[in-house]
Parts: sequence; C-alpha cells; structure tokens
Amino acid sequence: MDEQTQKYRHEIKFYINKRQAAELRLFLTKNMRLDTNTDETGSYWIRSLYFDTVENKDYYEKTIGCNIRKKIRLRIYDISTKIVKLELKNKFDSYVLKETVTISKEDACKLIKGDCNFLINCNHKTANKIFGFMHRDIYRPKVIIDYEREAYVYEIQNIRVTLDKNLRTSWNCRDLFKKDLCMVPLINEDIYVLEIKYDHIIPVFLRRILSNFIMQKSQISKYCLGREMLSL
Repeated sequence: MDEQTQKYRHEIKFYINKRQAAELRLFLTKNMRLDTNTDETGSYWIRSLYFDTVENKDYYEKTIGCNIRKKIRLRIYDISTKIVKLELKNKFDSYVLKETVTISKEDACKLIKGDCNFLINCNHKTANKIFGFMHRDIYRPKVIIDYEREAYVYEIQNIRVTLDKNLRTSWNCRDLFKKDLCMVPLINEDIYVLEIKYDHIIPVFLRRILSNFIMQKSQISKYCLGREMLSL
C-alpha cells in the first residue's frame, strides 16, 4: 500500500438553494474541470459509514466546538465495489487533513462487526493510526450517509468545489453494501451543501462569483446531521 505526503487544507461549507446551485454550476463548468469520477449525470454517488465510540466522543467534540477533532468512516462509490476506502478525517479549526487507506470489502465487513485487528497487518501508517483509535476507544458503526456529488477542480491552485445533494441517512449500519437500503432524507431536497477546499487562498475569479450569492459559512457535519435525524 502506497504512502502519500499529505497536508492540511482549508475547508469551508455553505448551505445554498437549488437556484443558487444552478447559477453556480454554470460558472463552474466554464471555469473549472469536472472531477474524473463524474458520470453521465454530471455527478457521482457516495455512501459513507461513520464510526464513533460507545460514548459518542467524536459527535460531542464536534457539537461543543472542539478545534481539534476527527471522524473515522468507510466510504464507497459503488454498491458492487470490491474495494473500500477507510478514512481518518482530521480537523484543526478550519483546516482539514484526510488520511486514507484502501481495504477489501471483506475487511470492511470485519470492521462493521467490530473486528479491527486486521489493520495491524496492513503495513500502512493510516491503518495503524486508525487501529489505535478503534482498539483503544472501542469504536462502533453509528450511521450511514449517502448523497450525490458534483465536483469541480482547478489544478493550478489545487482548488476543489463540490455541490452535494439528495442527502440521506440510515441506521442500518450493517447494510453498507445493500442496494435497496432504507434511507431517510437528511435535509430538504432543494438544499445543497457547497464545500470549497483550498491550500492557501481562494482565487479571485471564484471569490467574485461567490460574492454574488447571499450565503453564510456553516459548520455543517453530515455525520452529526445523520445522528440527530435518527436521535443518536
């Protein structure tokens, strides 16, 4: 498994409405490149299974506003996939560092059942780090979130802009790979989550278009929204 040099990046989030999303989409398609994962619909599907401790430590650290916090999740982009991303998302104020290791579907199922011992043998820094958290603090699956994502990139300054829609959640954590999983809408279907990730500054051309919209930065957490929707 390859190790890659990673660094913290800025991440800001906004709620926007369907009209704003349509206007922003027109601008983004002219000035940025669509992510290579995009399908013929102009988006791609994501499903994540989040873990937390028995005491819900990560959830409460987010809700009380701790500057340093983390999330551990499994992520897939296709129900029939044989490989799964295991991610550790570190947050320091407005900075984010996502560490990822790829595991098999079989190993993902082990994690869902509470067995994280295989991570010791992965020979991967991120796997070892996640094992330490999960073994020491007794992490268990808590909630599934899925949604559709439109993603645009601007390679020159390593900018990534995403529009997430049709957010849904489920408490059936053992059914990550189930196609017809029973899901509950997480927010109004006319609301999108806009996320902007960048290294240093947002380029002028993007700041100008964003200034045309009335919107406010929000501390949006899909994980926390899902837990609250399902009453923890």
